[in-house]
Amino acid sequence: MHFEKEVGESLTYKFAQAAREMKAEGKEIISLGLGEPDFETPDYVLKATMEAMNNGFTHYSATQGLYELRNYIVASCNKSYTSDYAANDVIVTPGIKSAVYFALAAILEPKDEIVLISPYYVSYPAMVKLAEPLAKIVNVTLSRDLTLDVEQLKAACNKNTKAILINTPNNPTGMVLSKEETDLVADLAIQNDAYIISDEVYEQLVYREQKHISFGLYNEIRDRLIICNGYSKSHAMTGWRLGYAIGAHEVIIRMNKLQQHINTNTCTFIQKGACSIYQNKPVHIAPYVEELEKRIKYFSEELNKLEYITVVKPQAGFFCFADISATGTDSNSFCADLLKKTGIASTPGIAFGPEWDSYVRFSIAVPLATLERAIGLLKQYRFEARGV
Repeated sequence: MHFEKEVGESLTYKFAQAAREMKAEGKEIISLGLGEPDFETPDYVLKATMEAMNNGFTHYSATQGLYELRNYIVASCNKSYTSDYAANDVIVTPGIKSAVYFALAAILEPKDEIVLISPYYVSYPAMVKLAEPLAKIVNVTLSRDLTLDVEQLKAACNKNTKAILINTPNNPTGMVLSKEETDLVADLAIQNDAYIISDEVYEQLVYREQKHISFGLYNEIRDRLIICNGYSKSHAMTGWRLGYAIGAHEVIIRMNKLQQHINTNTCTFIQKGACSIYQNKPVHIAPYVEELEKRIKYFSEELNKLEYITVVKPQAGFFCFADISATGTDSNSFCADLLKKTGIASTPGIAFGPEWDSYVRFSIAVPLATLERAIGLLKQYRFEARGV
């Protein structure tokens, strides 16, 4: 298999692995690299999953996903979107990455253009090139205040655009598209007969006074929309590898054909366990979001007091995307030096797009005391790095 240049090693995992190795050597590591919730999977999910195993849900399920789970997903989405999706408009996949990849593979053909909003989730370019090596990626770079560059997006879309791949709330910036911005994306998809693949995995981790606008609310784009989502961030199920896609029926059918030949099905007892998510109220989410907002307020304010880092305060999720251009170094060098001198693991901005080599991503999915420790070290690092 020929690997395009976009199919490289994930920098998020590369630096996380380096941090793990240093920790194994007995060095103190503050892990602000990989992003996963710092709470345990809810007990009711564990209980339901174990019951499913004990009750024989250890065999094949339908390739498209357990009918019971798909019905729960549809009921939830239809309530949120005021839509009328059916169970056959949903596919359950081993992780949200699989959902995004299958959507891309189902629609892309050679020479198609696909628009990515940069900074983007680290795996998007690789997914595009694995799905269709001859597809052309067109990057639309956010403005430096991390808002959508409207004119650049308009210029990027044309009759060759097959899809706009978008992540809102966004990883790594923590920004949420406004109603005006989602309106524009929807209009451009209609004007150019393009699909929208919307990754909305952080939708439940939005801070107060912010509102997530799902593309599912736009009935006029239903035949060109695939929404990818799951439970990894909202229910601390990163290791369970469970996601889903809901949207245009013909695309879902093509995605199911891919799943038949690649995965056969998604783990049956995990799907059964996930049904409990819809049978219980998510009482853990509001306190967690409140805690995240407290952390991000502290961390972003403290970072902005440093001479060599500036931050636009995020609106959702557990990432802080920091501008380090004042250091005069690239993001790989900064992250490597920071890890070596302070034990703080972070992620180079270049992992999220070539235009962002003067940025780094910090995860705040750690206790506030850990962030306070990190800030203390970052203050010392300023002295060591700049010779002030």
